[in-house]
Amino acid sequence: MPPVMRLSRFLALTLPATALLGSCAQKAVPTEAGKAAAPDAKAIVASKIPSRFVATPPTIDGKATEWTDSLQYDASSHLQYQVLNDARTVYVRLKAADMPTQAKMAYLGMVVWLDSTGRNQQQLGVKFPLPIDLSTFKAPAERPAGAMGPTAAERQEEHLNRLRSIITGANQMELLNYRGSKEPVLTDSEAKLGVKAAIGLDARNNLIYELAVPLRLIYRRVPALANGQLATVGVWAAGQRPKPAPGSQQPDMSLMNSSGGMGSYGYGGMRGGYGGGMRGYRGGGDTFQTFTLKTSAQLADK
Repeated sequence: MPPVMRLSRFLALTLPATALLGSCAQKAVPTEAGKAAAPDAKAIVASKIPSRFVATPPTIDGKATEWTDSLQYDASSHLQYQVLNDARTVYVRLKAADMPTQAKMAYLGMVVWLDSTGRNQQQLGVKFPLPIDLSTFKAPAERPAGAMGPTAAERQEEHLNRLRSIITGANQMELLNYRGSKEPVLTDSEAKLGVKAAIGLDARNNLIYELAVPLRLIYRRVPALANGQLATVGVWAAGQRPKPAPGSQQPDMSLMNSSGGMGSYGYGGMRGGYGGGMRGYRGGGDTFQTFTLKTSAQLADK
């Protein structure tokens, strides 16, 4: 059986359809006329939140045990988030509770852009985790004809096992627009450049993302927060899109076939347009929906 077909069968069997219904498609936004309109990720208005000063920097290990404050929730991206800072570093934490969002983050990767204006400009990007080769997934053993499919508990355990495998190997990242470089700078997630990133699962199986970025990489001069100098950091978290098919500019939709494919993870299967992700797709326009979170944080002093 071709790898793509095995993968599609594997993913369709290992996550129930109920896990994706309504969980990853962007919800319609009411207009002034009271009608529903599909949101445009580019038009999402950035929220403004206060950062909190930390005397002891949190350990960037994907565990988030030091992050005790309540997190903000963004309904569009299905992410919880928080921003902290000390005198020289800004820290970002993201939390994903539902399986489709976790799969998008872990399998397709994501980029967090930071800027010194608070206006969500692409000043410095951290691409982490990096996307993985989906064709390497091993399909589950075929069940005898007439046998019942895997239970919800079995599907969840398979999902968690894949996440644990990805987390173990997530030790590289790319820095985008680093020092004005037009080419991505590949480095490890414990970079000597000062940028650190990690993902992990907490005790409740939430996917935790942690990032630390020195302020000197986004400011020409590090702001003197202790002297009352105001400073704001823009944070733009963007999920990645499927890679283009060979010889095409369109995303590789072979993983989103009529049997559900990656649609089982909320990427939008073509059958019935699961989650609205691929509804109406006929090989032409690309209606894949990823996640976007925009916020700006006023940095705190001591």
